[in-house]
Parts: sequence; structure tokens; C-alpha cells
Amino acid sequence: MSSSNEMPDLDLPARAVTDSPRTDPLLEALVGRPREESRPHAEGADAVRLVNLVDSAVVNSTPSVIFVSSQKSKKSKKHRGHRRIDWVNTIVGAVAVVVVAATAVFTGVQVASADPASDAVEMLAADEASLAGAENSLAASSARLEESIATGLADSALARAALDELTATAERAETADPAALAAAVQAVDAYRTGLEQTVVPPAPAPYERGNIDEDSLTSVADAINTVQEASTALDEASDALRTARTSVDALNTAYTGQLAAFASSLTAYATAQNDAYPVAGQTFRDAVTTAAAAVAATPLNGAAGTAALTTFRDAVLALREEDLRVRVLEEQEREQSQNNQQPVTPTPTPDPGETDPGTTDPGTDPGIDPGVDPVTDPGTDPNDGGGLFEG
Repeated sequence: MSSSNEMPDLDLPARAVTDSPRTDPLLEALVGRPREESRPHAEGADAVRLVNLVDSAVVNSTPSVIFVSSQKSKKSKKHRGHRRIDWVNTIVGAVAVVVVAATAVFTGVQVASADPASDAVEMLAADEASLAGAENSLAASSARLEESIATGLADSALARAALDELTATAERAETADPAALAAAVQAVDAYRTGLEQTVVPPAPAPYERGNIDEDSLTSVADAINTVQEASTALDEASDALRTARTSVDALNTAYTGQLAAFASSLTAYATAQNDAYPVAGQTFRDAVTTAAAAVAATPLNGAAGTAALTTFRDAVLALREEDLRVRVLEEQEREQSQNNQQPVTPTPTPDPGETDPGTTDPGTDPGIDPGVDPVTDPGTDPNDGGGLFEG
């Protein structure tokens, strides 16, 4: 019997399972050689290969693919094409069933060898790593915000003390424009109040993996849900922290702007002070101008700004003291000069040979006789007892 009438090999399904379809001669004769193009293996790739194999078998199952070699006979040929097509279709169907069966067996083996719990454990580890990074970032941001608040309170306390030194008291006059100084003091107080009222949101409790059965898909899935819940809580804490950070930044912006406005007012105040105290030397006047420029160039919300304010205050006080000292000295010199310019009238010396006609000799009484002793009565005897007893 010719090869075209041979029955299909009954052992073909068994051979198709054990042998690779790509190396089976009968399959190559029926459906052609497989394409050289390789497909990446991924989920669902086996099903795609199965469809491709079946489609290829159907497309290549035309009668023109298989030729049964026979010599040309001079006898009239019988038309047997229809019967040959039936056999070909039968063989192609059998091969397709074998291919489907082989691919199904391969896919079943692959699915059976897959470990969903292992894949879930890998997913859990990735989620835990992301959560740990987010926890570290939140902790660092919270620490920076707390440090910023503490630094702002400390620096503003210094600025408040420096502004107090510029304020007028019973012992000293002010050393800054009163209106600008009052606005600066109010700005510092408002800034400090805002910082004190800022609350840094607490961070959620750190995530810790509990006891899970890595071989149980349900146990690993529960752990993944726990990580997702922790991530949600962490996101909410991050949003609250971001809101607090925005509030502190707004306080800093307003505060620094108000202090800058006050610093610029000291330039005009320095000019007014130099005009009000012109007697002081140029050195003192230049010191006030330089100190005002230093304050304007230095942020006042820090220790450097506090030092600049103190230097300005000292320069203004030195200018005033020097002006007063010079004025007192000039007044003293002026008085001394006036005293030196007045004429001095000498006191006349009396002439001993001349007497005042309105005066007499102090040694003689004009009512007493110079020849009579003024102690005794000229009409009595000094020896008879003074006339008290008569004989």
C-alpha cells in the first residue's frame, strides 16, 4: 500500500507527549517547520503558543503541502484527490489534538509547580521596604520641623531682648524710631506665639511584621493588608506634618519681612540722630551711619542680627554722650572766656596823712575835756569814798 493510504500511527499521542513537537518529523511534514522567532515566557505564554500551533496546523493543512511520490502512468489516472484530502484532514485533526494535549500537559505541569505563596512573600517584602523608607523620611522631617521651631523661639527671644534695649525707659531715651520699634516688637511677639502654638503631629507606631506562615497564601495576604494599612496611616501623618511645615514657613516669611522693614527704618533714624547731635566728632557720626547699614544688611532673626542691633544702640548712645560732653566743655570755655574779658577795678589805698572830715580822732571824745580824767569826777576827791558817806 502506498504511503498515502497508510493509517495513522496509533502511538502518535504517546510520542507527541514524550517528544518535542518541534522535532517530530510527521508534525513538520504536516504543519511545516516552526518559526525561528522566540517568544518570551510569561504568564499566559503557554496558551498563546497553543493557539499559534493550532492556527499553524490549520493554515498549512492544504493538499498542496503533501505530495505522495509516484511515477506517471500511461494509464488513465483515477481522481483520488477527495479521498486524500479526507486523510490529510484526519491526520491534521489528530496532530492538532496531540499538540493541544501536549501543551495542556506542559501548562498543567508549570501551573502545578508555581508557588503563589512565594510570590506573595516577595510582594510583602517589597511593600515592607517601601514602608520602612517612608517611616525614615517622616521621622527626619519631623525632627527638622521640631528643630526649626526650637531655633526660632531661641533666636526670637534674643531679638526681643535687643529691641527692648532700644525702647525708651525712665533711665534712658529710645534709640530707634518709636513707631517702627513698636511694630517690630509686636511682630516678634506674634511670631513667638505662632511657634508656640504649632503642634508637630506624632508619627504612627513603627511597623513590625508579625508571625506569618510564608507557605500560606492567606497568612501572607493578611500581612500585606497590614502593611497597606500602615502605609495609609503614614500618608495621613505626612500630610499633617506638611501642613504644620507650611504654617511655620508662613510665620518665618512674615516675621523676616517685618524685621527687615524695621532694619531699614534705622538708616533714616541714624541720619536724624547725626543731624540732632552735630557737635559730636565725625568719628562718632560715622559709627552711627555704619552701624545702621550693618543692621540693614544683617537678618535680625538670629544672633548676628541681635549683635548688630546692640552695636547700633551703643553707637547712638556714644554719639549723644559725645555731643553732650563737647557742649559742656564748650560752655565752660565760653564762661571762662567771658570772665577773662571783664575789666578788674583795683581797690584804692587810703593816705595815712589825710583824714575823713566827717570823722574825728577815735582817741578823743569831743564832749570830754582832754585834760580831765574821764574816770574821776573833777569835783570830788578820789580819796574820800566817792561822796557816798558824809562825815
